[in-house]
Amino acid sequence: MEYFSLSEIAYAKIKEAILRHEIVPGQRLSHDEMVLRLKISQTPIREALSRLAQEGYVTRLTNRGYRVSEMSIDEVGELFGLRHALESHCLSELLQRITPDGVSALEENIRLYKKAIAKNAPLVDRYLINKDFHMIIAQIAGNRLVSRILDDTCEKLVLKRRIENVTHGGFTIHRQHSEILKAIKRKDLKKAQALMAQHLEAIESTLLRQIEMTTRAVRAR
Repeated sequence: MEYFSLSEIAYAKIKEAILRHEIVPGQRLSHDEMVLRLKISQTPIREALSRLAQEGYVTRLTNRGYRVSEMSIDEVGELFGLRHALESHCLSELLQRITPDGVSALEENIRLYKKAIAKNAPLVDRYLINKDFHMIIAQIAGNRLVSRILDDTCEKLVLKRRIENVTHGGFTIHRQHSEILKAIKRKDLKKAQALMAQHLEAIESTLLRQIEMTTRAVRAR
């Protein structure tokens, strides 16, 4: 039980470091480095890194440890293709289940997002509030399997993207979320789905531009 607990702690701490960009996409990792960083022994660290590799957050290097995985153009297309299908389905289910409490939860998320923009909160914090908006919709929709798959998909898009030199369109996302909520309140499924599709396409386009800029910068070195 103690070993399992240490492995879980190591997994959570490494994942949090990736999330907070204390460890950045493309960075090399080693067992020894993680032992020193986390003050946890080799075996739980090895198990944690192996699990992260299975989930796609780190890549195993032959006899050279691991590297924090970077988002590829193909992976962006796959993840957003999945999101379009899942989130359209969630909106359809949500409109049959939405309650005043559900509307209040979405309104509160939008308020939190606006507050995060106003105080210039770290990009990662804003990404997570954005993610929560989509997860609230999925949770109201009521399908736990869909919600779990969507959560994993959104998490990958947060953890595996670079944030250096990124200008985040916070007010645009705030406006898009607000418009989606207005359509939900009107029970206008087609409008809500169309607005969600436009919102996801805009995020995908921004992420693809970031990847292309990073790729060009690396090639220019």
